[in-house]
Amino acid sequence: MFRSISTRISYIVAAVVVASTLATLVFTSTTLEEDMIASQGRTARNTIRMGMLYLQEGHQALSRYRKHAFSDRKQAIKDAMDIFISQIDGFYELYKSGQITEKEAKEAAYRLARNTRYFNNDYFFIYTDKLDSLAHPTRSLEGRNLSKVQDSNGYAFGPDMIRKAVREGGGYLHLVWPRLSETDSNPKIVYVKGYSKWHWIIGTGAYVDDIEASVERQKHDLVKEMRKGFSQIRLADTGRLFIFNNEKQVLVPPLGSGADFDKTINLNTGNTLIHDLKDVGKLGEWRLDYKVRRQDGEIVERQSYVRFFAPLGWYVASTVPMDEIYAPVEDLIMKQGAISFIILLMTIGVIYYVIRRVCLPIRSVSKVAYHVSKGDLREARKVFAMATDKGHLKRVVDSFETGREKRFDEVDYLVKSIHTMLQTLNSLVSQVQKSGDQVTGSALKLGTAINQLEAAVENQAAATQELGSSSREISATSQELARTMNESTSVAVSTGDLATQGVRDLSEMGRAMDAMRDASGGIFSKLSVINSKAANISSVVTSISKISEQINLLSLNAAIEAEKAGEFGQGFSVVAREIRKLADQTAMSTLDIEKIVAEMLSAVSAGVMEMDKFRKQVENGVNNVALLGDGISGVVNQVQTLTPRFESVNEGMQNQSEGAAQISKAMLQLSETSVQTKDALSEFVSITEQLANSVALLEEEVAVFQVEHD
Repeated sequence: MFRSISTRISYIVAAVVVASTLATLVFTSTTLEEDMIASQGRTARNTIRMGMLYLQEGHQALSRYRKHAFSDRKQAIKDAMDIFISQIDGFYELYKSGQITEKEAKEAAYRLARNTRYFNNDYFFIYTDKLDSLAHPTRSLEGRNLSKVQDSNGYAFGPDMIRKAVREGGGYLHLVWPRLSETDSNPKIVYVKGYSKWHWIIGTGAYVDDIEASVERQKHDLVKEMRKGFSQIRLADTGRLFIFNNEKQVLVPPLGSGADFDKTINLNTGNTLIHDLKDVGKLGEWRLDYKVRRQDGEIVERQSYVRFFAPLGWYVASTVPMDEIYAPVEDLIMKQGAISFIILLMTIGVIYYVIRRVCLPIRSVSKVAYHVSKGDLREARKVFAMATDKGHLKRVVDSFETGREKRFDEVDYLVKSIHTMLQTLNSLVSQVQKSGDQVTGSALKLGTAINQLEAAVENQAAATQELGSSSREISATSQELARTMNESTSVAVSTGDLATQGVRDLSEMGRAMDAMRDASGGIFSKLSVINSKAANISSVVTSISKISEQINLLSLNAAIEAEKAGEFGQGFSVVAREIRKLADQTAMSTLDIEKIVAEMLSAVSAGVMEMDKFRKQVENGVNNVALLGDGISGVVNQVQTLTPRFESVNEGMQNQSEGAAQISKAMLQLSETSVQTKDALSEFVSITEQLANSVALLEEEVAVFQVEHD
C-alpha cells in the first residue's frame, strides 16, 4: 500500500493528528455546550438572584410601611380608647358624686358607645366580662352573648377577647368583620380593655383595608419597577425574566411575549409552563427544559430557571431559547475547526518534511544493507556516492572526515557506522580472497611436491626391493662359495678351473656390487630430496597455520563489526561464522598435516641414516670384493702353492656370507621403511586434498562478495 517508510509514517502521523483534532473538536463541542449551558445557567441564576434582592428590598419596604401603618393605626385606636374611657370615667364620677344615678351613668355610656364615630366610620362597643353585648352601633347585637361568635374567617374571638381585656388589662385582636350597614367583611384591628368599675369590656376597632390597599398600590408600583428593570435585562439574545404568583398569574411577563403567555403549554408534559415552573420553584430546584409552540407554529426548545420568593408568594423565572445558547458554541466550533484544519495541514507538511529528511538516509542505508546481504560490496559503496537522499550520505561521510560530527544525530552516526563497517568488510573480504588465493596456490604446490615425493618413494621402494633381491643372491652365492671352498679342500686338482670360474663370478659380483653402490647412492640422494621436501612441507604447513590464524582473527573482527551493525549485519555475521568454522577446520587439518609431516621427517631421517650406513657397507663390500678378486687371481696363479690357505679363505667367505645376510636384513628394514613412508605420503595427500576442499569452500563463500580492490 505504501511505497516508503516516510510516506507510511506521514500517513500514520496524519491519521493520529486528524483523529486527535476530531476528538478535540468533539470534546470541545461537548464541553463548550456543557460550559455554555452551565454559564447561561449561572447567568440566569445570578440575574434571578438580583431580581430576588430587588424583590426583597421592595418587600422590606412594604413590610416597613405595613408595620408603621399598623403601628400608627393601633396607637390611634388606643388613643381613641383612652379618650372614650375618660368619658366613661366622667359618667362614673358623676355617679359617685351623686349627681346622677348609676343607671343614668351607664345609659349615658351606652348612648356614647352607640353614637360615637371616628376615622372611617369606626365605633365603640361595650360588653360584659362574659361577652354579653350591652351597647353596640348594631342594635341587633345588644343583649346577645358573643362568646362563641366567629368572624368571617371562622375565628371564635370570644376567649381571646376575655383574656386580653380582663386578664392582660388590654390587647389587640385581628378580625375580619363587615362594616356597619355592609355585608362584605374587611380586615379589622380591635382593641379591647377591661373596665373593672362596672365589670365591662370596652372595645373599639379600625378597619385596615385602606392600609392593605395602600400596600397593594405599592406592590403594583413594585411590579411596575420590576417590569421596567426586567426590560433592561437580557439573557442571550432574546432571553428575558418574568414574575408570576402562587395564583399562576403573570405579574411581569417576559418582554415581547403575547398576552396569553400564562397559557403557554409545555409540550413535554402537557401542562402549562407556569404550572411546571411553579412545581420546580416549590421543590427548590432551578432548571426546567421544555418545548413550546410559537405563534407561527414552530416548536422550539427553551430553558428556564425559577426561584420562589416566599414572603410575597411570587416566582422569579427566566426563559431562553436553546438555539441561542448553542449558537455561540457552533460559531466557536466552526472557527476552531478552520484553525485546526490549517494547523493540521501545516503539521502534516512539517512532519512530512522532517520524516523525509530522517527516512531518506535510512532508506539509502537500507539499500547499502541490501547490497551487502547480496554480497555486492561495490554497489553498496556506490550508494554513498549517489544523490538518492539529496547527497546526505556523502555530506555525512565528508563531514566525519573533517571532524564536524558533533552536529550529527543518531541517523548520521548510523550512516557513519554503516560506512565504516562497509569499508572494514570490503577490506576483510578482499584480504580473505587474497589469502584464499595464496592458500590455493600453496595447496597446489604442496600437492605437486607430494606427488613427486610419492613417485620418488615408489622408485625408492622398487630400488630397495631390487637391492634386497641382489643381497639375497649375494648371500646365496656366498654360501655356495663356502661349500665350494670346502669341497676345494679335498679336490685340489680342479681348483684352477673353479678358481677361473670364481674370477668370473667375482667379476659379476663386482658389477652387481657397483650397481648396488650406484643404487644405494641414488636412494640416498632421493631420500635427501625427500627430507628437503618434507622440510618444505613443514614450512608450508606453518604458513597455512598462520593463514588459518589470520583468517580466524579476520572472522572474529567481522563478527564484531556485524554485531555493531545490528540486524543489518546479520547476513555478514553468518558468513563470518562460516569463515571462522573453515579457519578452525583448516587449523585442525594443518595440525594433522604437521603431525604427519613430523612423523614423515622422522622416518625419512631414519631412512637416510640407514641408507648412509648401508652405502658404507656396500662400499666396504665393493672393496672386499676387489680384494677378493685380487686374492682369487693370486690363488689362480698360485693355486698349487696356496692350498693350505683355503681354510682361511673359507673362513673369510663365511664372514662374507654373514655380511651379505646383514645387508639383506638392512635392505628388508629399508623396504619396510619405504612402505611406511609411502603410506604416510598417501595420508598426507588425503589431508592436502581436504585442505584444498576447505580452501575451495572458503573461496566459494567469499566469492559471493564483490569488492573493490585497492
